[in-house]
Amino acid sequence: MKVFDLHCDTLYKYTLGEYSIKQNNGHIIEQALVKGDYLAQSFAIYIPKDIFLEESFEYFNNQYNLFRKILKDSDVLVSAKTLKDIEKNLKNNKISAVLTVENAELLNRKIERIGYLQECGVKILGLIHNGENCLGFPHTKPNLPLKDFGKEVVKAVNSNNMVIDVSHLNLAGFWDVANLSNKPFIATHSCCCEVFEHSRNLYDDQIKAIANSGGFVGINFYSAFMNKTGKTQIFDIITHLKHLIKVGGEDVAALGTDFDGIDCELFLKTCAEMPLLTDEIIKKFGCRLAEKICFKNAMRIM
Repeated sequence: MKVFDLHCDTLYKYTLGEYSIKQNNGHIIEQALVKGDYLAQSFAIYIPKDIFLEESFEYFNNQYNLFRKILKDSDVLVSAKTLKDIEKNLKNNKISAVLTVENAELLNRKIERIGYLQECGVKILGLIHNGENCLGFPHTKPNLPLKDFGKEVVKAVNSNNMVIDVSHLNLAGFWDVANLSNKPFIATHSCCCEVFEHSRNLYDDQIKAIANSGGFVGINFYSAFMNKTGKTQIFDIITHLKHLIKVGGEDVAALGTDFDGIDCELFLKTCAEMPLLTDEIIKKFGCRLAEKICFKNAMRIM
């Protein structure tokens, strides 16, 4: 079963000197993607909170150049900016690499930078991470609305060929996005509050709002959003997927592993073992719905 993973932090690990796309002790490895039967992997450019605002745009460009170097050195990864790119890459037995941003701090109140991100091939714009930025507030501060610049960004992204990601965004900010956006928006790596209560997870009315917009939710594999055990098992992911589908329908469920950004005990050592999960998804949901969960729903962003 093909896989389209909506989020990993591999570029950040690479920057820290902890990673090589060819060989590492993390989750995403070039040949492991092949063994895992990947169609596409989204690579997030994460802007850390310790980067000064004035330096965040330069940091993005350094990460973007790193992304390009990884692709140049890779035997199997090829950039994908459109659905046609993914289809072409698949035909050529290549895995598509999709570029995203986590924490839009780099915009630094310069709305014209959205056009620059689009030129770079960024498909998904995550508004925030775990700290306040120039757009709004994180999940730990639920009642504060998007800032004026954040609202401006939502409207501008809707006018460009990108998608808003509400993962990490607080509750009031989420509803600002839902009310302002006239295009689908998504949560690339989040789970369900009704299954396990956590401020990073989504309530049922949020899931419905995402589904009604035409968007989807990529289930995060981090145990802190799954349960109290410190371990993530296949059962946990299946449980969250079932709830997503029950609340939002079969077009709302996707995968957003957060690989190389999570440190819990996980049933997968690397992405090579993804068939352990996809085989179980097929058993629980059937092949047609499994295809939607594993890759077809995610392809709607392209």
